[in-house]
Amino acid sequence: MHAHFDCFSGISGDMTLAAFIDLGVPVSFLKESISRVIPEKDFQLEVNSVTRKGINAVNVVVKEREGTSSRDYSEIKSIIQKNSLPERVRDISLEIFGRIAEAEAKIHGCPIEKVHFHEVG
Repeated sequence: MHAHFDCFSGISGDMTLAAFIDLGVPVSFLKESISRVIPEKDFQLEVNSVTRKGINAVNVVVKEREGTSSRDYSEIKSIIQKNSLPERVRDISLEIFGRIAEAEAKIHGCPIEKVHFHEVG
């Protein structure tokens, strides 16, 4: 399967996961894939069927386990560089997190090394 995303104004991670599940991707596969980057003990996926305004959908909530701390940019880079993702995925992931870190540093007026990723593990 191949999916193309045209994220001209951003993308919601939980809604993207829900769309994958709705397309038939097993929750176990998503958990396994996420755990290649974030230890499974550090997160929980809650998946429910919901009806919103008469439309059936999948709702995904990603919960951080109690006591899990946020990671700074250097930790995120290290996790990505050390895992077993395909090289192209690692390169793209590093580019994405680099851009996010640059934007966060600019917005918060701090060095890129001080940027913390609260929402991504």
